[in-house]
Amino acid sequence: MALDLFTPHGFFNPSTTGFTIVNSYSTKGRLLNTSSVPPDIIFPASPLPTVTLWDLNIHHPTADPLRVFKEDELVTSTPYFDRATELGITHLNTPGVFTPFSMSLIGHPGVLDLAFACPLLAPYFSEWSDPLLSTGSDHIPILLRFEAPLSRAPPPAPNWALTDWPTLESSLKAASISPTPLLPTSRSLDVWFKTNLDRITAQLALCTPVKRVTYRSKPWWSDLLSLRRKPYNSALRSLKRDRFDAALLASARAARSAYFKAIKKAKRDHWSSFLASATPQMIWTAKRFAVGRPPPWFPKLPGPTTPLELNKALLNHFFTSKPARSFDTILLPFKDCPALATDEVGRALARSSPSSAPGLDMTPNSVWKRIHRVAPHLIHDLLAPLVAHGFHPSPLKRLMVSCSISLENHPTSAPPLSAS
Repeated sequence: MALDLFTPHGFFNPSTTGFTIVNSYSTKGRLLNTSSVPPDIIFPASPLPTVTLWDLNIHHPTADPLRVFKEDELVTSTPYFDRATELGITHLNTPGVFTPFSMSLIGHPGVLDLAFACPLLAPYFSEWSDPLLSTGSDHIPILLRFEAPLSRAPPPAPNWALTDWPTLESSLKAASISPTPLLPTSRSLDVWFKTNLDRITAQLALCTPVKRVTYRSKPWWSDLLSLRRKPYNSALRSLKRDRFDAALLASARAARSAYFKAIKKAKRDHWSSFLASATPQMIWTAKRFAVGRPPPWFPKLPGPTTPLELNKALLNHFFTSKPARSFDTILLPFKDCPALATDEVGRALARSSPSSAPGLDMTPNSVWKRIHRVAPHLIHDLLAPLVAHGFHPSPLKRLMVSCSISLENHPTSAPPLSAS
């Protein structure tokens, strides 16, 4: 059975508007060492992205590498995997994970439920797992997950754990903020703020390496697991050359057991270390790790159908465009506005949470707190003219919340400088 699903915007490929699901079940054919469904039916040459799900009652080393195969099993299954190789089709099963279990408790478990994806669909495959409970059948349910493609790779993020703070602190202490314009306007004050802010962030970038975080990054991975993985892969390659060697089979099973036991131990140790050092502020983070993250989604509004359209609709509704000014007026300081004190900046930063998500500049609250401890004059000299003139520059929109400090408690007749 082949099912063609069509999507309005080409979910997997902009040039196509759908994808195909091929579901097959086969038994032994009339001829010796054949199945009732031939390979060209299982793997059609479809122009659409295609995923193939089937139970052919065959066994192959690609799906079950630790099984000892009979010659007739290899003769039956090899044409199907050769056909998949010719078309560039990818096998999605996790090797060695059993999918059928005998109901009589006499037969051995095996791998019969197989999944494949064509080259158009394989890049979007993210997970093959069996987390669901048995439905009473001898086959267990399998969960396949395909994720929407990203328009571009995630940008590299600063690795603040490796920041060269001795060098950075000396440069921050020697840095200074340039004087404000004599007759500041909204445009000139905006340029002044951006210029001085870029000088500080440039020093941060010079002393901080970058990293590219992906969904495959695991905090519990270690060099020991990399060493465990090498003998495991080596034993599997040796076993594929001679599958009837009992010593190679025992070595492969031992290497596999040691590798996966080391992974489980690393996960347990990382979780125990996380709970041991957890603070009351990290309770929601611990709950998210324990329960798991929900699937990605975005709220719905009448009309918008994509995240980009939804973003545009929200911006147009809440942030309506104002008519441009015909001329740029001079900003006069408020006479009754007291000067901003350095300790006010420190108190505002102290109230900010170190676990809050950073803004577009990717600088967390902990970094700004340390900058203020090392050179308290920098952030103070940046914000003092803004408070005096009641002006909110546009570069604050790309900063984290704590840097654009909310000074509603500051006694001033100027409009409050709210957080961006």
